[in-house]
Amino acid sequence: MAEITFGGLATGLPTDEIVTKLMALQRRPLDRLTSEKENEATRLKAYAQLNTRLDDLKKAADAMNITSEVRTTKVTLSSESAFTATSSNASTGSYNITVAQLAQAQKNVSIGYSSKTAATFGTGTLTVNGKAITIDSTNNSLQGLQSAINAQSTTTGVSATIINDGNGASPYHLVLTGKDASTSFLVGSALTGGLGVELTNQYTQDAQQAVTFIDGLKVTSNSNTITDVISGVTLNLSAASTKSYAGTSEVGVDSWDWADPPIYVATAMDVSADPTALKEKISTFVSSYNKIMDWINQGYETKTATDTTTTDTTTTATTTEEDILSDYLRGDSTVNSIKRGLQSILTDSVNGTGSLHILSDIGISTNKNGTITLNSSKLDTALEGGLDGMVTLLAGEDTVDGVMKKFNSYLVDLTSGTEGMYAEKKDRYKTRVERLDTQIAQKETLMEKIEQTMRARFNAMELLVSNLNSQSSYITQLSNMWSNNK
Repeated sequence: MAEITFGGLATGLPTDEIVTKLMALQRRPLDRLTSEKENEATRLKAYAQLNTRLDDLKKAADAMNITSEVRTTKVTLSSESAFTATSSNASTGSYNITVAQLAQAQKNVSIGYSSKTAATFGTGTLTVNGKAITIDSTNNSLQGLQSAINAQSTTTGVSATIINDGNGASPYHLVLTGKDASTSFLVGSALTGGLGVELTNQYTQDAQQAVTFIDGLKVTSNSNTITDVISGVTLNLSAASTKSYAGTSEVGVDSWDWADPPIYVATAMDVSADPTALKEKISTFVSSYNKIMDWINQGYETKTATDTTTTDTTTTATTTEEDILSDYLRGDSTVNSIKRGLQSILTDSVNGTGSLHILSDIGISTNKNGTITLNSSKLDTALEGGLDGMVTLLAGEDTVDGVMKKFNSYLVDLTSGTEGMYAEKKDRYKTRVERLDTQIAQKETLMEKIEQTMRARFNAMELLVSNLNSQSSYITQLSNMWSNNK
């Protein structure tokens, strides 16, 4: 049962108010610990903000730290009727390509059935690609067959679906599909006591590989997406190429192996240098770098460099980012070290054989506040001189590291999830918070005891005063009685 108190009833003092104010004074050390814990949490959030920006810069530098990523290329096709193509830093070159056949997986389609849930079929075994599958009273419906076949698809390479063609009284068909163009399969059934599973040739699609000819060289693929033939180029086949001559067919022989084969209209594919893509990468790097410097400077603007004039300009765009926390790390030694590290790499000279040696050669200059500006006109001039100099400056050559390779190496270590800056700060934060939580818990226990003691003393005082008041009242009564009896 809780202790009952009557604060101030005897003395008239505001006991609860006095205790509250006295405890507020007592709790000041505890409040400082709580405030310190909150500050540690906010500092960790600030480090997380910085780490996010560093990671973005790492990605921007990583996009230019090897030769193939600096020699950006694009694909141009004379027609997209048979296929489309994309380049991922492919080497330049020209090709003539024809598509003779698309890849397709084998499909077997059953006749139609009136229900997909009724026990339509007999019991026994269904053999799919050599694998015997047991069919009994628990799975002899169309859905049951589907589930039983799919349960063995890893082994057989065959999966099952059900389609509803919407026609007549028997709209449900079981469709078996091979996993890829290289998978051919046979299906057989030994079911008794009900219907068998009838797969009609009318709806069967045979497995076949994609066949293309690249500069006359025959290329086969199990997929209509071809990625490993021309390094860096992905071909997405969509149709066979148009024939300019039908050829003379031969039974049982693929058309390209006929004695008189068909002639296809070839698609010309050119892989050429794409300086625009490299310029976008450089602009992304400049923007990412400036986000870090703006954050360190407690900036609330994100600077990008995309001028179209011949003079140095910087376009400023207001962001809506909330609660930038760099103020909590103002003067922090870790942040200052990171800033110096980035600025040092930025001004490094690359002593390669190329014509470009420092970033200012391609229009990147440093501002007083640590941000950088990109002069688009100067960058365009550098790109017009070819990509050899850009490769040396950004990616490097032989044993000489380019600027972006240096940035990437530095930032990979700095943003490591196990040993990087933020990982280290999280470990320190955990240790500090555990220490603060222990101190706060101890202080809370002490505060409870102090308050209990304080309230007990006030209650004792109230009781004493109450007793004194009672004695005073009794003596007064006696005195009045004696006065009245005289």
